[in-house]
Amino acid sequence: MRQLEVSINNEHVGSLIDQNGAWALEYSADWLNNPRSFDLSPTLPRSAGRVVDGSTERPVQWFFDNLLPEEQARQLLASDAKIEFADAFGLLGYYGAESAGAITLLPGAEPLPDGGLQPLPDDVLSQRIRNLPRVSLTTGAPKRMSLAGAQHKLPVVVLDGVLYEPIGSRPSTHILKPNHPETDQYDNSVANEWFVMSVARMARLNTAPVAIHRVPEPAYLIERFDRQVVDGQLKRLHVLDGCQLLGLDRQFKYQQASMRTLQYIVSLCRRKAEARIQLFNWLVFNILVGNNDAHLKNLSFYVTSDGVDLAPHYDLLCTAIYSGSTESAPWLDAELVWKVEGMRTHAEVTREHVLFMGSHLGLSNRIAAKLMDELVKATLEAAEQLLEGRPEPFLAGERYLLRRIVHGVMRDMAAKLRTP
Repeated sequence: MRQLEVSINNEHVGSLIDQNGAWALEYSADWLNNPRSFDLSPTLPRSAGRVVDGSTERPVQWFFDNLLPEEQARQLLASDAKIEFADAFGLLGYYGAESAGAITLLPGAEPLPDGGLQPLPDDVLSQRIRNLPRVSLTTGAPKRMSLAGAQHKLPVVVLDGVLYEPIGSRPSTHILKPNHPETDQYDNSVANEWFVMSVARMARLNTAPVAIHRVPEPAYLIERFDRQVVDGQLKRLHVLDGCQLLGLDRQFKYQQASMRTLQYIVSLCRRKAEARIQLFNWLVFNILVGNNDAHLKNLSFYVTSDGVDLAPHYDLLCTAIYSGSTESAPWLDAELVWKVEGMRTHAEVTREHVLFMGSHLGLSNRIAAKLMDELVKATLEAAEQLLEGRPEPFLAGERYLLRRIVHGVMRDMAAKLRTP
């Protein structure tokens, strides 16, 4: 038997147990008796006391596995730790001191050592970036850390524009991502994500602040929305991605992306009217900017004793620009994540299809049309302003990519969404 202790802000939540491949979560008496406590997810209820995985339904394993990175990023972490790629429990034990959201996982009941900071000089970060994808970005960090997702990421602390790495119990404040290592296929991904996220924020979508830090390789920085200062102390907030909220294995992040799923997500949220509008705007914005990687793990939710609330949006970028099609407008052939009947690719998008998506979320055609028109207008204006305003000293290749996104993808999609 293997066991890890689950904590949130140094409060013992319970024990994660692996008994010959069968996982279980046993909530602690302290957590069960705490009036401010909550279920880690809807599929891990405190009322059960102990949640045990079955042979086919594995809510415990799926929930905690979703804290780990995917694909090549996970392979690198496994290699660094000398742990088998498939041994999710072993990886959680090795890297669980800092993860997505509030949860920390430790082999024993002892808390993490006192928090501190270690400077991360530009030349050290530059070398780590250049070592990708052969060596993990966290190699050499003073703390073993893991973040979900397929991209290479590094949790850092930013103070007065200077980068540090957290030590011990010190939470990170930002997530850092370099350019995608497959530059021939996904060029200038840092500039892409910074630009689209900045446009979203200017268009009044709920997103976290972002920046670019050059060392000289560009690194994308996003402020963590799962952190909050309370009484002068930085606290971790419990946040779930869409797969964790729904009790799904990470493998279903695309397969379960349906309007029926979004309907159910709305039903779980405290502020249902607000959630409907936010999710509809998110769908419209992703279509407009060509983001075809907006899967369930790219939606997050705050979970507290009060209930479930939609968290700020993140991982917004134009992926359609990287479509392998040889057509003059290759983004039109890119396949959508969220589909309705008759709308599978960007070329097939119509205003009526998107209004139909709004109706699935419980919005009238009048309200959905108003939201869509306002967002299309605000997004195009923000994109033009940001592109011409040049707040970032973009390199020639970066600027070329952004111009194609604005004058190609966004203009084409705006024409499809506007009133005929």
